[in-house]
Amino acid sequence: MPLAFTDCEAYSLKGSNSFMEVATIQRQYDDVIASQYDLDPQSITSNSLDIAISHMIAEGLLSNILPAMRILDVGMGTGMFLEKLRHCSSRPIEPYGIDISARMVEIAQRKLPDLIAAVDDGANIDRHFCDGTFHLASTHFVTGFVPISHLAPRIFRKLEDGGYWSFVGGTSLGYAELQRRANHPVIRMLFGGRSPDLQGMICPDGEESVKSVIQEAGFDIVDSQTHQPELKFSGFDEFMEYAYHGGWLTPFIEQIGLQNAKRWQQTVLNKLVFPVVDHHNIVLVLARKRGPAHPLPC
Repeated sequence: MPLAFTDCEAYSLKGSNSFMEVATIQRQYDDVIASQYDLDPQSITSNSLDIAISHMIAEGLLSNILPAMRILDVGMGTGMFLEKLRHCSSRPIEPYGIDISARMVEIAQRKLPDLIAAVDDGANIDRHFCDGTFHLASTHFVTGFVPISHLAPRIFRKLEDGGYWSFVGGTSLGYAELQRRANHPVIRMLFGGRSPDLQGMICPDGEESVKSVIQEAGFDIVDSQTHQPELKFSGFDEFMEYAYHGGWLTPFIEQIGLQNAKRWQQTVLNKLVFPVVDHHNIVLVLARKRGPAHPLPC
């Protein structure tokens, strides 16, 4: 993530091809985020995944009359989604996944011993798992790093005809209040005239934009919604737990060096910036690849 970027897609494509930037992402997840990711401050990840699974249940994808579901989780992190899905599903799950962080893959494999996993940038998914297609592919909170326009055709090729894509991702409409306060002149003064550009990562633009890309790639929309969970930060420490150690805004915090804030700087921030009440903006889509679906068994 070096991080003076203003265009999400431009960054993501550079991030997929630049060793230095990929190495930065890996370090952040391995050293900062992985050990605390499952704490999920404010339960944003867990609640979003529960909504995504509810869409699958409504579609009948987890029925025990169906054969084992071969699933590919791109950017699987610590395996939170795959673990949740296995607990919720009456249908057997055959889990596959890819993540840029070896540490997060290690945690995921402890939860799911039968997980077949690759350590790589999610943008390179077409280089892995080439021995067959999947019933379901999931991309959850990865489109800040890999643009949906890059993912969509690759997900399409990984799925069987009639297979499903579960998309969950933040949009540029999230963190409006944090973005406003990040540009406060005192914050710029405290951190050498720098302020993070949150729009560099939080994309795409909203639900209709996501649906348009997915449909153009050859999918029909089964279900979609926008989730806008409230975020409350009473002070600097609570914000850092969520934004830095929780992984939501790690690159932007490192961009201005906020993780190294001295105690007096934290005191100033607690007086001028916090408390903060804000909202995330998360799009959830379940889509089906156009083509013949496998019939249900009698």
